[in-house]
Amino acid sequence: MILYLQVGGADNEQNILSNDLLKYKNNIKDAFQNGVFFLLICGAYQLFGKYYKDVDGNIIPGLEIFDYYTEANPDRKKRCIGNIVIEANLNNINSKIIGFENHGGQTFNISNPFGKVLFGNGNKFEDTEEGYFEKNVIATYLHGPLLSKNPELCDYIIKYCLDKKYNENISLEPLNDEFENLCRTQLLNRFLK
Repeated sequence: MILYLQVGGADNEQNILSNDLLKYKNNIKDAFQNGVFFLLICGAYQLFGKYYKDVDGNIIPGLEIFDYYTEANPDRKKRCIGNIVIEANLNNINSKIIGFENHGGQTFNISNPFGKVLFGNGNKFEDTEEGYFEKNVIATYLHGPLLSKNPELCDYIIKYCLDKKYNENISLEPLNDEFENLCRTQLLNRFLK
């Protein structure tokens, strides 16, 4: 396997997913250590940490692959919701990454964030950092259109996976991203004005 994608859900679903994932903890940890690329969105991001404390105070154990942990805000109505822009370093190039966040969980103890928040909340309410990042892991609260709105991010993931599969430095032929970049420019101008 070269790429692992996982998303999450609400507290009840997180508990169900945690119980299932814990059965495969060693296999998942081995895959991470062997360079499989992990794209972890929202609840998946949370469950790869030490634990997730739900809105009722129940501890849902995480896979403990990373040292961060997440605690839900006890006020169910208070969530980080809306458009978000971060600046991330992908292959020594700073890129603006656009997404949409929707989470009540507040994630703490991040050693290596995915990016610096330019617009939106990030790991916690009004945080300056978003997500968690390693060469083969992007764990983030950026939902939905993450890949379609960010061609550089797609290229980063594709290149990593091809390099890993063929054990060489693959050169990707550039695609015409003109339309995507026009859309990105319009969104960035709206969010970062």
